[in-house]
Amino acid sequence: MSASSTRLRLTFGLGFLAFVVAGSLLLLAWLRQREREESNRLFHALAQADAEFVRRMNLPRSEKLAGDLEQLLGMQIEFREAGKGVAKDDDTLVVRLDDKNDMVFTRSSVPSQLSLRDPATRNAFITFWLVSGVVGWLLARERLKRAQSERLAMLGRVATSLAHDIKNPLASIQLHAQLMTPNDGEDAKALKMIESEAEVIAGLVNQWLHLANPLPPKLVELDAAECVAAVARNLEAQAWHAGVEIENGLIGPLWVMGDAQRLSQAFRNLLVNAFQAMPRGGKLQISAESHENTVSLRFADSGLGFSEPALARGTELFFTEKEGGMGVGLNIVATIVTAHGGRLELQNDPKGGAVILVSLPSLAA
Repeated sequence: MSASSTRLRLTFGLGFLAFVVAGSLLLLAWLRQREREESNRLFHALAQADAEFVRRMNLPRSEKLAGDLEQLLGMQIEFREAGKGVAKDDDTLVVRLDDKNDMVFTRSSVPSQLSLRDPATRNAFITFWLVSGVVGWLLARERLKRAQSERLAMLGRVATSLAHDIKNPLASIQLHAQLMTPNDGEDAKALKMIESEAEVIAGLVNQWLHLANPLPPKLVELDAAECVAAVARNLEAQAWHAGVEIENGLIGPLWVMGDAQRLSQAFRNLLVNAFQAMPRGGKLQISAESHENTVSLRFADSGLGFSEPALARGTELFFTEKEGGMGVGLNIVATIVTAHGGRLELQNDPKGGAVILVSLPSLAA
């Protein structure tokens, strides 16, 4: 995960946590207010009913009656002269009985009964937390998508500008390399190296252009085995320099409907990634299996294999664990393979090393 992505997630996470805490406190305050309102409603209703009973039965306004009603209702009751001043608050209610008497009801302060053991309270908080979680997840996803879109737009502008500035001198280098006649084996080897490295630069330019503007592939019937072999031949010098032996076990033809340029770009990324995964050299084995309506190409290196995060997120754009890496290569491979109706899988070989499987729809030979 990139540092900017980590900061974005951390900032959003802390903001969301503050929102949940503040929302929970507001929900608690609202529930307590509703509890007080319900308690006051019941208090008023009980007092009015009791006063109406005394009025209708024309009971004596005596201290004995007040004491009996106190025991019955569980609150302090007092008969007073009508209009006589009484300090009023939420726990005291004065009800006019007649022209001469008021009935004063005073209850003890009612403690809050709110508790997560109460089903209604617990359900209210659980519902709030669940809704907050869903909303937070949706907002986080949209925010990350927007950040990624902004980065892609910026990269698109940079890629287009660089491609324009690089392609013209690159084409000139390739043309002059092809026109030169080597005098001996060393010259021939040097020219081959120039052409190979020029192809590397061209591949990088095409990769950035694809990232900036991923057009749909132009599908034609082609041999996937020959496509891989051609890419391997173009990378022979790079493989030799990295000390990597390419063991190509593909036996063609493996017919698929594909875009030769895009698939070559994907295979090149896979081979270059394998070279980088074996900094001290090693072996890259390429094989294939044909299933019903599917061709599965297997690229297995002898490096350290994928980490757990890489297995889970290796094809995500900008995810990288390589120092100086951009996290673009495997994402482009996955995008190209998916556009061909195929599937990309990242695995680890139990004997060691990383394995990448490219499955493509096949054609009958």
